[in-house]
Amino acid sequence: MVWDAWQIWIAVGLGLTVLEVFVPGFVLACLGLGSFGGAVAAYFEATYEMQLVASALIALVAFLFLRPFALKMGFSGNERLSGVDALLGRECIITQAFDSSSGLGRCKVDGDDWRAKLLIRGEANEARSGKIVVINKVESNTLIVSLKAPSK
Repeated sequence: MVWDAWQIWIAVGLGLTVLEVFVPGFVLACLGLGSFGGAVAAYFEATYEMQLVASALIALVAFLFLRPFALKMGFSGNERLSGVDALLGRECIITQAFDSSSGLGRCKVDGDDWRAKLLIRGEANEARSGKIVVINKVESNTLIVSLKAPSK
């Protein structure tokens, strides 16, 4: 079987579009759309130079106009954080008051009770059960927290 030029362009376009799943950023999809433009030019028996120009122009237009729209719609690759990264900046409730000497206590986040350590040990007297703290970082199985600033 001998492939026509337009079939090769479509195969390249499909391949680039499939690869977009693995490489976020909507760049390969723009190149894939350009390949489909080259396929249309090849179907109408344009020269190879004109096929390349059509492919490049459509890819450029897709990159300049379609890509920013797609990134706003959520195709950026960083859809959601998971694991401990999703805890950073979250608020949690103190379930066990913090010890002033060690700075250790316990906090509850989404129904899970975690071992917690105060970022600033001097805040231990103010960090009582029922108060809200903010998660600054996670070290192993310990939340590093600080008191939530009072809202104005």
